[in-house]
Amino acid sequence: MNYMERAIESSIRHIKSTAASDPATLGMLRENAVLAILGTFRVSSKSVIQQNLGLRREAVNKLINRIKKKQLIVVHPSFANTDNGYILLTSHGIREAEFLLNRELHMRSDASRVNERNLIHDLSVQLVVLNLAKHQKISGFASEADLAVMLEHRANDPRLVDAVVVDAVTGCKIAIEMETSNAKNKSNADLRKRILQKYLQELESNDGLYEFVFMYSHRQRFLTQIEKAHSRIFASNQSSFSETQQRLLSTSIKFKATECDLIYELMFNSKRQLGDDKSEVIQKDEFLKQLAELEKLATNTQDRVVEIRLDGFREAGKVLGLLN
Repeated sequence: MNYMERAIESSIRHIKSTAASDPATLGMLRENAVLAILGTFRVSSKSVIQQNLGLRREAVNKLINRIKKKQLIVVHPSFANTDNGYILLTSHGIREAEFLLNRELHMRSDASRVNERNLIHDLSVQLVVLNLAKHQKISGFASEADLAVMLEHRANDPRLVDAVVVDAVTGCKIAIEMETSNAKNKSNADLRKRILQKYLQELESNDGLYEFVFMYSHRQRFLTQIEKAHSRIFASNQSSFSETQQRLLSTSIKFKATECDLIYELMFNSKRQLGDDKSEVIQKDEFLKQLAELEKLATNTQDRVVEIRLDGFREAGKVLGLLN
């Protein structure tokens, strides 16, 4: 069993918020969930933990402070996400996470290894993967850090993706890719072609790391740009992909536009209120106002893109507790 398989086997065991008969047990399970998330992804934030455990912001703050007092985690200030901070395990916390996950974690407790430029991207990946696990759509997963260990930390290895998940129904391995900028989407055909070749290498292999690629973003526009870029590459007279390869790529790469609004709301919306009940009421009123405008636009235009965005907006409202 390689490192990735070991990671998948133990990935979901502790991250879920399980009901318990007494407060002490419930508190311990929540602490274990935080340690398991940090052990798997190396860095996380309060918004990700709040979404995964389904807690109020005040409860998350108390949970994080309690684990901090046990010297298992440390919170660093940052301007790179809406929480204005990120969470890391201490040396003691790493040992506890290794015990929970039943594998050695090749990580350090210093903040110098956190790339704040990519922090919002990494947190968005966590949000998607943990949400899939929360809704029982996957039976296990391996993070990019887990893949890096298996690939002996070769940073330029073409097999690296943002995460690999296992579908709960089919058992297929699926690569998760997150696009949080349009640098690789538009007017950059050569780079996009190399990315397609990277996917093709795994999709054509009998022992590839994944069988499908699911692409996510906080903007539906980014996903549309990528899809159009693929179509232009395939339609080019100088295309290096055969018809069979084009068909394989087209059927294996799925664009998950319905998740855009949830990712944006939790990771990118700097106006999102994190405080008390009053702010939640204001947030709900603003959400319902925007929902009504979007529903009106969808009715008047009959635009498929607007309908996709509306579906995602409604789903985000349900997840955030703003819609029944």
